[in-house]
Amino acid sequence: MEVRPSPLLRLVGYLAYGSGVISIAFAVVRATSLGDLSASAFLFAVWSVTLGALVHGLPTWWHGGATYRVTKDQVIWSRGPFRRSIERKSISFARIVWSPRLSNVGTLELIRAVPTGALHRRLALRLEGIESPDGVWAIIRDAHDVASAGHGELPLTQRLDRGERILWAAKPLPTLRAYLPNGTSQWSLVAVTLGLFSLGIAMSLRGLSLIGRLNSLGFTSQKLSFVALVVGMSLAILCVFFAGFFIGRSALWHRPHLLRQTRYLISNKRVLIQRGREELHLDRRMIVEVIETPAGAGTFNLFLVLDGPHARALASSGAFGEKTDHTIELVPVFECVQDGDGARHALGRRSPSLPPLPWAA
Repeated sequence: MEVRPSPLLRLVGYLAYGSGVISIAFAVVRATSLGDLSASAFLFAVWSVTLGALVHGLPTWWHGGATYRVTKDQVIWSRGPFRRSIERKSISFARIVWSPRLSNVGTLELIRAVPTGALHRRLALRLEGIESPDGVWAIIRDAHDVASAGHGELPLTQRLDRGERILWAAKPLPTLRAYLPNGTSQWSLVAVTLGLFSLGIAMSLRGLSLIGRLNSLGFTSQKLSFVALVVGMSLAILCVFFAGFFIGRSALWHRPHLLRQTRYLISNKRVLIQRGREELHLDRRMIVEVIETPAGAGTFNLFLVLDGPHARALASSGAFGEKTDHTIELVPVFECVQDGDGARHALGRRSPSLPPLPWAA
């Protein structure tokens, strides 16, 4: 099992480590130049380093002790007295995120379609860091004869079910709109990014001015104090730029980059989306409607409306993936595709060999 913290948690951990080192550096400056030895700075450093270690280590510890079971009717996650489960027949689609280091290990997330409006809620079960997540998903959807060892570096076309064939395939054609911030949330992130970079530049100019003044006053003769001051100021500036780069990357670069890695597939059994190390697997019997919206430059966004037991959604915040302006997770949506009619035609060709849904019988 391999469990890695999310990018946001890793950022928080690194900033906590940096805050600890900065606190120690300025404590050294105060102690050596002013003779003021304060325990509060060292206590803050210890607290920051401990926080960083907890943020990086707790997810691995928590999920590493979990047990996953697949029964006749349910998928169960348990750890000590804590227990969560989801009914196998109510699972709408699955997401797989393969590990960047181990090609046969990944995280399997099982999603259930939920109503919109007042009854809207999120229902998902994550199986972290398991071997052959596509094989586990095959078992969950009763495809035991195709449960493979799994290999995240293979394209989906080489990991189809027995008798499954591709009917339609496409790649998104990102337009200028796809490269621009989309919605209030992303524009807010852009504003935060610009604010952090402006703050970092101002801190850099003020730091250079301060170091020049101290050098003219002969402060450089105190080697330890001067080095500690430079290290503390440099790390503080780097932390600000690092946070701005992370937020800017998420708001401006991450989504267009992921779109260029995306491929959409429709087979006679499933809808498949592959984006780098991420995959989405959807039984095409779950799809009850396709909503088409223009995406610019002759392309369209196709929203796949899903059905489930007592759960159907006809809005973008509902059963087909909670699509919002800041969503970066894979959802059942074909973005910026040109051949929308071809996708509709492929989805309309129902395979006669597929049995009816459990709740539709």
